[in-house]
Amino acid sequence: MKLFITFNPHITNLSQNNLLNNFKTILKKYYRKELGSRYYKHKDKQYQIGIFQEIGSKNFKQPHLHIIVDVPLTAMKKFYNFLKTYLTAIYPHLTSDLQFIRSGKYDEQNVYNYCLKEGSSIITNNDLYERITDFN
Repeated sequence: MKLFITFNPHITNLSQNNLLNNFKTILKKYYRKELGSRYYKHKDKQYQIGIFQEIGSKNFKQPHLHIIVDVPLTAMKKFYNFLKTYLTAIYPHLTSDLQFIRSGKYDEQNVYNYCLKEGSSIITNNDLYERITDFN
């Protein structure tokens, strides 16, 4: 089931890289817990994810993340609560929102259009992790 998750730490002028790196670290913790210490070898068991960074309005800049992730129904609550708990430990004023994306063509397209309104690029599974075999 596809989910649309928003995490907003409510910190003005927060670095987008710091927010993304913190999210990436927590996602790695989740996979390590669920898939074991060699989670990076199990790309087929990791969830398909798309992360969109948004800055906010022109006068009130609060970077936050919009996440579209395809999670099995059985792991959905565990995944969301894990991310929310660890992000709240880093950002005490964090607010989050969870919505289900219906399977209709227009509903999915509306979510993607909303995420792309900032013009930022999509960060996917391949972008989150450095390649283990890349030594250059």
